[in-house]
Amino acid sequence: MITIENLTKIYNTPGGKIRAIDNLTLHVEKGQTFGVIGLSGAGKSSLVRCINMLEKPTAGKIFVDGQEITALRGPQLRAARRKIGMIFQHFNLLSSRTAFGNVAFPLEIAGVPKEKIKAKVTQLLEVVGLADKAHAYPAQLSGGQQQRVGIARALANDPKVLLCDEPTSALDPHTTRSILTLLKDINRSLGLTILLITHEMRVITEICDMVAVIEDGRIIEQGPVVEVFMHPRAATTRNFVSTVMNVEVPEAVQRRLATREDGERTQLLRLKFLGEAATRPAISSVVRECGVAINILAGNIDCLQDTPFGVLIVELIGDPPERRRALARLAATGLSIEVIEDV
Repeated sequence: MITIENLTKIYNTPGGKIRAIDNLTLHVEKGQTFGVIGLSGAGKSSLVRCINMLEKPTAGKIFVDGQEITALRGPQLRAARRKIGMIFQHFNLLSSRTAFGNVAFPLEIAGVPKEKIKAKVTQLLEVVGLADKAHAYPAQLSGGQQQRVGIARALANDPKVLLCDEPTSALDPHTTRSILTLLKDINRSLGLTILLITHEMRVITEICDMVAVIEDGRIIEQGPVVEVFMHPRAATTRNFVSTVMNVEVPEAVQRRLATREDGERTQLLRLKFLGEAATRPAISSVVRECGVAINILAGNIDCLQDTPFGVLIVELIGDPPERRRALARLAATGLSIEVIEDV
């Protein structure tokens, strides 16, 4: 649905040229919710503004639904933009218009008859759960309600693609979850392709099918969210993953292990489990079958979309042969194992 080929965007500033996007290539399949994550200044917003041609690329091509929008000008470009909905970080609502008026605005610009506008806007406000706020002005709405108006407005022209530029970064955690749930429902019910820009890994894990990590205007890692989350390769990706599942050996435990004088032979392991592996009694089975002891030092469990995901830091205690058998047995249960340290 979205294909980006060798995209480059250079800004000319008084301080010199800034290369915001550097020869970037990306493909988003129809119906996917695709997340692009990166730090501030990585090029995320420049990317999304090039896709809807609010910024003209310096080089490269962008195709949306098979049409090269980088080759369009004037009326053709305006017509193509109507099929690309846009949700902004700070809502960008017209303060002088009600919720109804804000959603109606793009339809008015497109020349849609008034009776059709009324029916369409009423339907969209129901979709986003604001049927009772049609006559409220933005100042009378909460941040989450304003973003819902922004989503309804983005859907007004029946777009094929929905671009979301940090759609939840100005919202509290509870409201963020409700907006992400709404976007997920829209994706499923309308089959809409969503490209979401964010700096929050939690947003990616909530609703995205695929993720790409952007750094210095380039894609440094991409793939299915589960795969990237379980096996991050780039340092930036690992840092993002750690914000959701940050499990390390507590300092107090490290000091205790460093000063222990009981002579026990141990290994420190980081165990990751996903899906069915989370429901198996792996640790108790290994302790029973392999003649080792396992001491849980730290851990966390969460969900990757609807899939259980967890990390445990454990101390594996026993002689080397027993520990080798235990590691093999743990691996056989579907756990991902990282040896942090041999003690």
